[in-house]
Amino acid sequence: MTVDTNDCYHPSRPVPSPARLELPLAGGGHTSVFLHSPPPGVEPRLPVLYVHGIQSHPGWFAGSAAFLAAAGHPVFQLTRRGSGDSQARPGHARSPWQLMDDLAAAGELVAQRTGSRRLHLLGVSWGGKLLAAWVGTGGLFPAGLEGASLTLVAPGLSPRVDVPISTKLLVALSLLCCPGRRYAIPLSDVELFTDNSSFQQYLRDDPLRLHKATARFLYVSRQLDRIVRVLSDNCLDLPVRLILAERDRIIDNVATAEVVTRLSFQEPSIVTLGGAHSLEFEEDPSPLFKAIWEGLANKEQDPAPASNP
Repeated sequence: MTVDTNDCYHPSRPVPSPARLELPLAGGGHTSVFLHSPPPGVEPRLPVLYVHGIQSHPGWFAGSAAFLAAAGHPVFQLTRRGSGDSQARPGHARSPWQLMDDLAAAGELVAQRTGSRRLHLLGVSWGGKLLAAWVGTGGLFPAGLEGASLTLVAPGLSPRVDVPISTKLLVALSLLCCPGRRYAIPLSDVELFTDNSSFQQYLRDDPLRLHKATARFLYVSRQLDRIVRVLSDNCLDLPVRLILAERDRIIDNVATAEVVTRLSFQEPSIVTLGGAHSLEFEEDPSPLFKAIWEGLANKEQDPAPASNP
């Protein structure tokens, strides 16, 4: 089934339709990168590479992407292989390095489209874990890219929710004989993401939400956890902003802040906002939008945007 990602934006948060770019993937297939361009006449800022979470896709975060674009940042929302409308195998990845190579390819696309090899990195939930691993292992440098800042929104570095032990045993067995077997991602309860009933229904109805992942992908996620765990202290050698949700039931805020502080070369900027895990889905998401933008603007000496889009 083909689904237009624009149809998956929540109707109460209309945004200008982004341009859909195709990114070829190593090993075959392609995925989408949604480009939110600044309006004419707005002073251009550095581009942003935006990475979503394990179940989500760019449509979940179109509001914040549009906000940043209105402030002058070209925003490139990468659809992770196997998620959203990606034309790769659903819920699958071969290795953490394959996913990091996809980030490098997306960064190259950003550079080609904007002429800038310096960019801001923005990751939400599981996407924050992936970005932290990529930056921490030096992934920007082989790609010839420079990170201006790293913003992590409720990153999946210390999760409260995990795959049940019984499923872990089945996953281990599947890795030996059928790594493509799919298992439920343990985030089926929409109330984990938001208290907003309108967005809870949006999540229930979302045809692009990823409900299952292969045994191999779940193992890749565990490998990412190990990579982050053994990263050297102070390895994130760019300005880091951590945005936490006060009522988060998916990640452990205290443990997450400890991990980010250990990994950051500079003291990270830590902001805690009222709301559940997906702060984008709050009735008033403007505190999130401003917190993200401020983390970027502090590295560009920008004036604050006059109003919310």
